[in-house]
Amino acid sequence: MDKLQKTIALLGFPVLLFAQEDPYPPGTVQMTPEIDLNLESVPLIVPEKFKGLVSENLSLNLPPGFSVKVFAVAGLQGPRMMAFNKDGILHVANMKAGGADEFTPRGNSSSQIVALPDRDNDGVADTVIVAADQLRWANSLAFYKDDMYVADTHQIVKFTDADGDLVYESRKIFADNIPTAGSPHITRTIVIDEAKGIFYLSVGSSCDVCRESDPERATVLQFNADGTGRRVFATGLRNAIGLDIHPVTGELWATNNGHTEADSSMPPEWIDIVRDGGFYGWPLAFGYQVYIDFGIRGHWRVPPITKADSLLVESMLRPAALVDAHVAPMDIHFYPDGNFPAQYHNAAFVAYRSGFRGPDPGHKVVALFVDPDGSNARVGDFLTGFWPSPSDQGNIWGKPVGLASDGEGNLYLSSDWINHIILRVEFQGDPQTGVSDEGHGALPLSVVLEQNYPNPFNPSTKIRYTLPQADHATLKIYNLVGQEVASLVDQFQHAGEYEVMWNASNFPDGIYFYRLSTGDFVETRKLLFVK
Repeated sequence: MDKLQKTIALLGFPVLLFAQEDPYPPGTVQMTPEIDLNLESVPLIVPEKFKGLVSENLSLNLPPGFSVKVFAVAGLQGPRMMAFNKDGILHVANMKAGGADEFTPRGNSSSQIVALPDRDNDGVADTVIVAADQLRWANSLAFYKDDMYVADTHQIVKFTDADGDLVYESRKIFADNIPTAGSPHITRTIVIDEAKGIFYLSVGSSCDVCRESDPERATVLQFNADGTGRRVFATGLRNAIGLDIHPVTGELWATNNGHTEADSSMPPEWIDIVRDGGFYGWPLAFGYQVYIDFGIRGHWRVPPITKADSLLVESMLRPAALVDAHVAPMDIHFYPDGNFPAQYHNAAFVAYRSGFRGPDPGHKVVALFVDPDGSNARVGDFLTGFWPSPSDQGNIWGKPVGLASDGEGNLYLSSDWINHIILRVEFQGDPQTGVSDEGHGALPLSVVLEQNYPNPFNPSTKIRYTLPQADHATLKIYNLVGQEVASLVDQFQHAGEYEVMWNASNFPDGIYFYRLSTGDFVETRKLLFVK
């Protein structure tokens, strides 16, 4: 039942016109609609202190009004996830500081955490301070009540900096014996729900597709703030590298790296809410309850499929967002209120580290616009250009991984290979209007259907809506029993804002519904005609 059907049913009237099949039934894959953020090429700004360390002829693509510059480069080797401490100083997991190659550590102590203070507020790191070292394969960190928590491959370590010099002299194991292995999926990601005092840790699978013997593999684990209460929070997550807490709902969200199918376009990667007790498919299914092809490669190790397996697959909810296969989504960061245009507030930025094997070249950052409950998702390229020519893999110059934003709202992005750098994305303009100093206007980022005004009305009312991209649109009026009584719009329209007037003089007074349909978007609202 769609929104109109549900509303009619709640009012006690029969559903006559709109009986139809579910447009997104179980057993299907529906990719998230893409929107165009109107990217334009901007030069990568290289501060004087970094000249010679980074090429000065690089450029990236961003929406109008944005710029990007190098924030830090010296002393970085495999910078991954990032976090700001209470004093607004950026910290990053310098994962490959011990000389590891792109995927494999060398020796037992290859990682460190470095602090990158910007005390003169010029948007460039002043220096690199080794905040903590002697870590095996540190991928991420988070701050809680002035202490720093680092997710190593085999444990969570708590660090304390009592004197505030950014060198953390106290070290204590918070959680030990985290499942680990030489490969694959040796990175661990930590995120903390500060409001609830709950810690979450993602633990990847030990294989592409197989049955795990360790119940803590392919999961998200949960801990209390004192280290007690360790338990499996959610299962079926092959490799959930990105974790973040939604700023409105407080729910945990994650990105997931899918398994390998024979078809290079399958399975899609997902971005979704991670719910307590939820099952997310692996090693049985993907998408919305679509079973894996167990006849390829080593997937034969999973069958036979049991009744318990079938019930798990049936419990899978529709994913909030599905994006192209093999782009390897890394960090997810919900953008808070800041100096970016208002439409980015509470949107999620997601870093794609790869893209060789699938339909999307990847190596970029996308913006995910989605309602807090996970519905109505749209995704658009936000920062591209690390791979200027997809026909030549040799010209890739960055691998996006970590994301963070500072107190002013500037966005930071780490690249952990080829160029080991941290970039800072800034917006010059009015964050309320989205208009930059150069006069560029912000495009609408999602379909918006507004409440009619006035409401109640007699005899005319205005209906306004916004289209983020050109598409065929219909706007129709229905009575309480689902009969169409007026067609206001039925045509192809360009992106923009629209206003339509409905005059109900020739209709009886009462409750009516207006419905906007365009692309995959359908929304219905109620209006009241009172004579």
